[in-house]
Amino acid sequence: MKGDAFFFLGIIAFFFILWYASGGPTKPISFAGPYITPITNVDTVQQGYGDAPDNNSIWANITGLSAIENSLAGLQRSSSEIRAFGNPSPYKGQVTVSSASGAGATRADEEYVTIRNSGSAPVTISGWRLVSGASGRGEDIPWGAVLPKKSGVNDLAPIVLAPGEEAAIVTGESPIGDSFKENKCAGYLAKSQKFVPSIQTSCPSAVDEFDRYFTGNELKDDKCYQLVQSTPSCTTPRESSGLSSSCRRLVDDQLSYAGCVDTHRYESDFYGTTWHIYLEHEKDRKQVELWKSSRDAVKLLDENGLTVDLYTY
Repeated sequence: MKGDAFFFLGIIAFFFILWYASGGPTKPISFAGPYITPITNVDTVQQGYGDAPDNNSIWANITGLSAIENSLAGLQRSSSEIRAFGNPSPYKGQVTVSSASGAGATRADEEYVTIRNSGSAPVTISGWRLVSGASGRGEDIPWGAVLPKKSGVNDLAPIVLAPGEEAAIVTGESPIGDSFKENKCAGYLAKSQKFVPSIQTSCPSAVDEFDRYFTGNELKDDKCYQLVQSTPSCTTPRESSGLSSSCRRLVDDQLSYAGCVDTHRYESDFYGTTWHIYLEHEKDRKQVELWKSSRDAVKLLDENGLTVDLYTY
């Protein structure tokens, strides 16, 4: 309704500008009587009100009309965009949608968009909906796990984006079964699963864990020290024969996802700022893309169906 109102106002403005550019209130006809010219004798040439227009004034009027037509075209485009956007949400401008070419992927597990909370207050996004502008199909944003488990049932809750946080929303299924928030141990999960987009892999290093948590004689246990030195970040080392009990305890208690979480979960920098959300979109029982590979629009709707943002590509 608002879009139609803007369009009709644009039409009215167009005719007003056209009238004004062609002379408007300055034309004699605007304040003259009902006759264009007085009655004259036969064969007598009469000029209407005003002087005969010269070529320069004609060209000026043509140029003015061209500018008016361009303005009207701009109004029509704006009206079309307003209609496509729909009724704005109170969260418009606070939460935005973007895509680093992820929306154009042709596989459901690689197709994604990113939303970001640029405001100053947290926003609950579970229950919001992402819709394709081309097809009208959409999916609701689900609940997620703040602290995901590598195995077992996750504790799910509505997803809240704090100020400055973002969410990568993938059309397909989660590699670990649920949506989740990144943490400093999440890189262990990436060693056995593929994530698109990728998750951060800056886990506490094995050497740092050795320095902090090894309970044996660290100067004497050269084999354990050599083991942690050769272990990449976010990797559980393969146990070998001859390891001391203190070294085995270090591997079990610190150098795994579960051990890393138990050790570091209460640290102030444990949680990241990115959620990985999975829509699990299906059609005919198959995971398929939600958006076209090109020329589509991603519309984000709040819990009341109002438009938060619209991303076109």
